[in-house]
Amino acid sequence: MRVITVLFTGLAIGVVLGILFASKSGKETRNELMDKGERFMEMGKESVSDVVEKSKNFVESGKQKIEELKSAIK
Repeated sequence: MRVITVLFTGLAIGVVLGILFASKSGKETRNELMDKGERFMEMGKESVSDVVEKSKNFVESGKQKIEELKSAIK
C-alpha cells in the first residue's frame, strides 16, 4: 500500500511541476491542473477499490479454509 502512495505522490508532483513550467496561459494551466487532478483522483479510487476487493477475497478465502479445517478436525 505504501508503494502505491509513494507512486501516486511522485506522479502528482511530476504532473504539477510539468504543468507549472509549461508555457501556457494561467487559465489553460488551471484547466489542465483540474483535468489532471480529476484523473488522478479517479485512478486513486480505482486502486483503493482494487485493494478492498482483493482484501475481501482474501478474508473470504481464509474463512473457507478455517471452516474446512474445523470440519476435518471433527
